[in-house]
Amino acid sequence: MWRFLAIPGLIICCSISLHSQSNYLDRPDLMALSDSCLHHTYNFSFVKARQFQQTLRNKTPDHPAPPFLGALILYWEHFPLIPDDPETNQFIELMDRSVALAQRMMEDKERELEGLFFDLFGRAFKAMFWADNGKSGKVIPDLRTMYKHTKAGFALKEQFSEFYFSTGLYNYYIEAYPRAHPVYKPLLSFMQEGDMELGLKQLNHAIHHSIYLRVEAMLFMSLIQLNYENDLNTAAIYAEKLYREYPGNIYYQGHLVAILLHLHSYDRVREVLLETGLAGSPPRRAREVNLQSDNYSEMIRQFSAAFLAERESGDETTAEKRYIRTIELAGSFGPFTDNYRAMGYMGLSRLYAKKNLQSESKRYARKAENHTAYRFILDE
Repeated sequence: MWRFLAIPGLIICCSISLHSQSNYLDRPDLMALSDSCLHHTYNFSFVKARQFQQTLRNKTPDHPAPPFLGALILYWEHFPLIPDDPETNQFIELMDRSVALAQRMMEDKERELEGLFFDLFGRAFKAMFWADNGKSGKVIPDLRTMYKHTKAGFALKEQFSEFYFSTGLYNYYIEAYPRAHPVYKPLLSFMQEGDMELGLKQLNHAIHHSIYLRVEAMLFMSLIQLNYENDLNTAAIYAEKLYREYPGNIYYQGHLVAILLHLHSYDRVREVLLETGLAGSPPRRAREVNLQSDNYSEMIRQFSAAFLAERESGDETTAEKRYIRTIELAGSFGPFTDNYRAMGYMGLSRLYAKKNLQSESKRYARKAENHTAYRFILDE
């Protein structure tokens, strides 16, 4: 969960007209359709998203954008998508289709830029899926191509600002990751050096100037602040932006709530729970689904109730019960929700420490450490 890889699944909705060989970047009408598709996808408005995706597929059936968008819709519609889900094969097939069409584009110099972008991020989105679900070995076949295309993007970002995202991520993570995990330094020493400060500036540029990668750039800026910069307040700023723009997205809801809880911003947490329906009553905001009854939302609901019971009302019995339920629900999603399991285990660790049951407290703390590296969770 929370994106194990530094290169996430991204969208570049470029295509060619059936009547010309011009790039999709030069077609404002198709760009607008793609933008609308993306907005509704991220906001969990899947009926509307599919309408725009179908229009694009009808207009540009041989371009990688429609299958990529179709895969993206499928991913979010069945979020969190895990390997055992029946939709997983369809998701992988659509991404593979997008990559295959992108490779054809790369054979044409006039369309090479779009082809490279889709080839890179079609592979990257699959890599993100496998890594988030604890199957990093499946990423290996695409790593060499992804690295080559990422390096090529350094020189292409002025032609197409979306490459500021991949360039910024590379510059930051290639330096930050081995610092946080020294065991990987020898493996990464042969790769092109980065620049963490420059990487953050480039990600910020992507947030303000890109179209298709703006959402991913905001998410990763929040994750970087959590995992590497240890700045929960800044992480919360980006999380709030994601939530305000895509209030229907349960991933962004949970991401914001978890940060706010660890900031002890309990009034704001209650507001978000009421606005989204996570409080167990119909939401204040209009959404396609009036009450979030899926297990992922229930996991967020149980964790929020546990944390508030522990930290605010002091109801340790309720807190323990809810933390246990959080762990059970998180376990049903496998490695993808390891951070929620860790937060549940740390809650139990704190509760047992208050009871002077130090052996049990340490046991749960070790379990938390086995499921997350986020210090804001482990240090709470």
